[in-house]
Amino acid sequence: MSTVIDVHAHYLPEAAFDEMTSGIAVVSRVNDGDLHDCIELNGMRVGTTAEQITSLDSMLRAMDAVGVERRVISPPPFTYRYWSSPEDALRLHRILNDATAAAVAAHPDRFTGLATAPFQAPDAAIAELERATRELGLSGVTVGTNIDGRTVAEDGPRDVLEHIVDLGVPVLMHPDFVPQPRLASHYLINLIGMPTESAIVLANLVVSGTLERLPDLRICFVHGGGSFPALLGRLDKGWNVRPETRASTSRPPSEQLSGVFFDSLTHSPRALRYLIDLVGPEHVVVGTDAPFDVEEPDPVGRLRQCPGLTEAEEHEILARSPLRWLHGERGQ
Repeated sequence: MSTVIDVHAHYLPEAAFDEMTSGIAVVSRVNDGDLHDCIELNGMRVGTTAEQITSLDSMLRAMDAVGVERRVISPPPFTYRYWSSPEDALRLHRILNDATAAAVAAHPDRFTGLATAPFQAPDAAIAELERATRELGLSGVTVGTNIDGRTVAEDGPRDVLEHIVDLGVPVLMHPDFVPQPRLASHYLINLIGMPTESAIVLANLVVSGTLERLPDLRICFVHGGGSFPALLGRLDKGWNVRPETRASTSRPPSEQLSGVFFDSLTHSPRALRYLIDLVGPEHVVVGTDAPFDVEEPDPVGRLRQCPGLTEAEEHEILARSPLRWLHGERGQ
């Protein structure tokens, strides 16, 4: 079987918790019946215990149990805190980057690490990403979808994105928890809200012309790209009939995805088949969302449930596409 690389998994060091006890997103730890030390965000269980997300030994055991040789680890989205002061965010992000680099150094054959930065303060973000990639040796950047009300396609955050391209490292785009009254119950803030967030950002990257201006950008959208794949035909239709949709681009959305990757976390073999057929297996990578309760616990088994999956497609998704996202063409 091909080497299995999981590009979407999370790690959070113990030292980060003390930095997230105030503000509009308060992180706490509680016991819930037989589950001890559960992480909550504003009183909502986020679906993992502290031990699962802070213990490297626990992470390695989980990887071995499902046959994952390497995981690309990044902080969970509630650590982005783009709404907070740049000083507070930078302090937290430096803690996260130092700890991620230490985790990779302890297990270089099992972990690849992504950096984080305060995108609400572009100059500070660029400086921290320089430190995290060039000094600490982290291999890429994770960024959220809601940068204090903006996206990476807008002035300010886009400057940071352009600098990431200059650094030659990939981006993992992860949706944030964005409060919406209509999604406030039944955990719809994640189940519907997060996939919608991904579609909003990728659509903005396309229609703003950002992807055309940054042909070397390698950006991966988690959760199978959220609802974007199902909307791509509608975006193409809008580009063809609406002058405001095509005002900033020379090509329709479906022709701008050469540097865009999508993880396999669709929770549906038929949806994954659609994604593979839409963008090609060379743009699909394995993602699990470990260690959260919405993770895919058996990524290879789930991939093989995809209707009509060929051996060539399986090898591409498990081993080749992740390297292409991480390293560019030389990753092939």
